[in-house]
Amino acid sequence: MIGEALSPERLGKELRRALVIAGKDVRIYCLKPPVLLFGLVFPFFLFLAFFVGKKGPISEGIPGLIAISIFFAASNIAPAGLPYERMFRTFSRYLSAPISLDWMIFGKTLAGFIFGVLVSVIPLLVGVIGYGISVTSPVLLVLALLAGGMCFSCMGTLVGSMPTDAPGNVMTVLNFVRLPLLFMSGIFVPLADMPGWARGLAAVSPLTYANDLLRHSMDLDGYYPWWLGLLVLVLYSVVFFTIAAWIFNVSRRRS
Repeated sequence: MIGEALSPERLGKELRRALVIAGKDVRIYCLKPPVLLFGLVFPFFLFLAFFVGKKGPISEGIPGLIAISIFFAASNIAPAGLPYERMFRTFSRYLSAPISLDWMIFGKTLAGFIFGVLVSVIPLLVGVIGYGISVTSPVLLVLALLAGGMCFSCMGTLVGSMPTDAPGNVMTVLNFVRLPLLFMSGIFVPLADMPGWARGLAAVSPLTYANDLLRHSMDLDGYYPWWLGLLVLVLYSVVFFTIAAWIFNVSRRRS
């Protein structure tokens, strides 16, 4: 497992191998149609559909646009790539490669994390340059992007752990999970304006905390303390990755 004790030399080797896998996945899968559509195009059209014509300055919605972008981009890589690798029987090569299964999964998770953080820079620049958004806490902004990117990438890895070689099946399940989390996250309706039962549902969505952290970093009203949002995203990351690693290990033993 990732958390087991390793010598510094072994840890360095495993990390370098994971980074090689991450770099390969970013190069190959970031240009696939599902990744481009849901990672780049869909968030902007969704933002325009809900915020154009809405009362109040459009700049209020920029944290939500950044959160949606990183949410969809980071969670896309593993679900888009793993079914193709199973289909073409390339996934089995990892099992004979000089890297542990858990570190291989971590490498694939890193790919989504890297892609998600890079994509989030685009709406951030739109907000800063186009709408004059002021980033009052750069450190908190970086923490929000890193924690959100890792959390959503781990979620994508969990969905991608489904033992299927049909990309459409995985993407269907992924969107079945993402869309409810999106619409109950407080991005389109502020948490303070929601009834109590809706705020309870919003508290389940990790996207809620990413959006809230981003609002704190831009001196906009947040609902939760910033440290709570950061803690929840880290906990979700650990839970998602642990379950995904367990599923991969079970599937390996059965094959």
